[in-house]
Amino acid sequence: MNMQKILSNVNSISDISNKKFYCFDNVDSLNDYFISHLSSILQDAIDKRGHAYLVVPGGTSPKKLFNGLSQINLDWEHVTITLTDERCVSPLAEESNEKRVKDNLLKNVASKADFVSLATEKTISQLPTFDAVILGVGEDGHTASLFPCAQEINVGLSDHTTQATLLMTPSSAPYQRISMTKKRLLNSRVLFFYLVGEKKYDVIKKGIEQNNPLAMPVCAFLHAKDVNIKIMYAR
Repeated sequence: MNMQKILSNVNSISDISNKKFYCFDNVDSLNDYFISHLSSILQDAIDKRGHAYLVVPGGTSPKKLFNGLSQINLDWEHVTITLTDERCVSPLAEESNEKRVKDNLLKNVASKADFVSLATEKTISQLPTFDAVILGVGEDGHTASLFPCAQEINVGLSDHTTQATLLMTPSSAPYQRISMTKKRLLNSRVLFFYLVGEKKYDVIKKGIEQNNPLAMPVCAFLHAKDVNIKIMYAR
């Protein structure tokens, strides 16, 4: 990738409440920049610590991002990938985040990466500090599967929980979910929000302006102290 060309696609970089906010005119420009940035983070982790740990979201929005990242030449055999959250469905089901990651990211040269399922809580809790976590956000303010309507939300957002993952039962979304807890997700060297479209931007803007995590769980991340947060947004 031509870094000068990639950088020219960044419409603006600004600081909002001590968070880096990267704004792009379109999704392709966002993905080009983000792929280059992520690959640098992962390779730097491998060079310094011998291994890199990446946590990715589910859903359909990151499909092109995953496809592009899968073609980047990295020491993928020294990369471990896991999910922020998962639906309680078969890993072969179309609704499965694991299937989406395996279909779109764990292919090409990235097929050498190790994948860790969220189904094994003990394994997730034993992973070291993540090198990068990528989060999305819902219009109701949920992130990962930390839904405001779920009765388990207090545990999911607790600073004192010993759980790395927990079952979530959202009343506003289909399927029971497995989600990493806020505490486990924040144990990362950098945390990205991946946003496409003005509605997602509006949710983040509201979350920064307000601080009501039980109503908007994303607030618990946006207002977390001593966390390197970067917001990647395409109009």
